[in-house]
Amino acid sequence: MYATVRRYEGVVDPSEAARHINEGFLPIIREVPGFVSYSFVDAGDGVMISTSVFEDQSGAQESTNRAAEYVRQNMTSILPNPPQITAGEVVAFEAPSSGPVSGVTDTVGGATSSVTDTVGGATDSVRGVTDNLLGGQEKQR
Repeated sequence: MYATVRRYEGVVDPSEAARHINEGFLPIIREVPGFVSYSFVDAGDGVMISTSVFEDQSGAQESTNRAAEYVRQNMTSILPNPPQITAGEVVAFEAPSSGPVSGVTDTVGGATSSVTDTVGGATDSVRGVTDNLLGGQEKQR
């Protein structure tokens, strides 16, 4: 895997820069072959940092080309200075697996099961009272 880090200084409006990235650039970079991840960080004091990770060096290079083109066409008033670019091979990487998402789903599923079991138990109790009041005759219908 390869990563590219771009450091932008003199950012005029960080929230507008983030909006542009989310709405305009992310759809573009996602289409680059080998795309793994992208993040855009507001480091404060007019500094923003982007990090993109790709399966191979050609994807990382393509992301740099597309970023430069996007900024040139859409963001020069917000990102007035060219970024400092650092790129290289990723030597350590970890991303969460689907475990935590599954854990949330399991918790929701467990809560749903508990609610269903409780409602089912209440229904069984009501049915038992009804059966006793009617002498059990209602079951034979």
